[in-house]
Amino acid sequence: MKRTTSLLALLFSIAAMPLASQTQIHPEIDPSKAIQIARIAIPRPETTLPLETINAPFFAPLTRDLAYSGVFAIAPIPPNIPAGVDLAKAAGAQFVLSLKLDQVGEDFNIDARLLDSTGATQFGKRYRGGSAALPRIAHMLGNDLVRFVNGKPGIFLSMIGFASNRTGNFEIWLMDWDGSNQRQITRHNALSILPSWSADNERMVYTSFARGTSDMYIINRRGGARTHVATGLNLNTSATFSPISNDIAFVGSVAGNPDIYVVKDDGTNLRRLTHDSSIESTPEWSPNGRQISFTSGRSGSPQIYTMDAEGSNVQRISFEGEWNDDATWSPDGSQIAYTSRVNGRFQIRIADLANHQSRILAGEGSNEQPAWSPDGKWIAFQSNRSGTWQIYRMRVDGTDLLQLTFERENKDPDWSKKGD
Repeated sequence: MKRTTSLLALLFSIAAMPLASQTQIHPEIDPSKAIQIARIAIPRPETTLPLETINAPFFAPLTRDLAYSGVFAIAPIPPNIPAGVDLAKAAGAQFVLSLKLDQVGEDFNIDARLLDSTGATQFGKRYRGGSAALPRIAHMLGNDLVRFVNGKPGIFLSMIGFASNRTGNFEIWLMDWDGSNQRQITRHNALSILPSWSADNERMVYTSFARGTSDMYIINRRGGARTHVATGLNLNTSATFSPISNDIAFVGSVAGNPDIYVVKDDGTNLRRLTHDSSIESTPEWSPNGRQISFTSGRSGSPQIYTMDAEGSNVQRISFEGEWNDDATWSPDGSQIAYTSRVNGRFQIRIADLANHQSRILAGEGSNEQPAWSPDGKWIAFQSNRSGTWQIYRMRVDGTDLLQLTFERENKDPDWSKKGD
């Protein structure tokens, strides 16, 4: 999820914002009545404010969120609707999203109502926040609508951590799920890469060469003080948080080949899990915390393996392709996405763990380091198709490709574990 194929190659070569206030006024949904795809019409908000004040920070991201949700389809509103014909019928929509906005002092009040085709209010909620909170309110409303209609949480408040060299050295950055609100989190002034999220979306563990060697650090997603995770090993990299404890799995070594280790987030209780003579790298916890996937060269080429969390029951799970790396589990644990070399280029492969079938999501250039969205519907990855390494997002079937970064080079995407 947050490793680089170049890192594995290097190892082998060595061996050889505040929340807006809300008022909720809707009943709970019955998940058994969830709708797969709902056509929704979104008329212009009712407001006395200039439209340019609210379009870019609120209305546009809300519309994009719903369009990409997989739950809603945006129903175009025809011009000049005849008198006596309601909007839902004219647009062929199941729902109409009614929005009313006003401003009191520095704060915006946003009243949202989801009307059914009869005009009855099915969902209503009031949001309040300053101008800086408008994009977040848009994502919150999108999440609330998805949860109401589909009974499942949305992902519009999720974030993607990544490494970028746009300010000089590679540092750790964050962006919202749609590529907006990109902000720098670390300022080591040294190579800092491979971020990985904690299960609560509050912290990231990453690798930095701030001390001249590869060390693990933990930082809050809001920035600020960072914690050095001291292990006593010479190599500490490719770290990943356990989803059920304060354990961190990582690649470490003293003087020999890199192996998979586990340590507490305060640097205590160091345990070595692998003892093979080959290179072991890129550990990743399963969603239930009971297994760890990793890459090993024990078969003669890099391949994906799994083991129990204490290091037993090692099993190979990749057999197609001569080089497979960067494995990451889907949120439900049923699939693994990884980087696979195909005809001399790296592509994203998704394997079903039950039937052992896999498929390639082919694209231009090399495409590496997949990261699942919290709902399992999207993959973020890095690609050099534009001539430089940038981060992209696509659905798990390869459609709806969107480039998220553009400045200098951007790598190592890792999607937060929660989106609401």
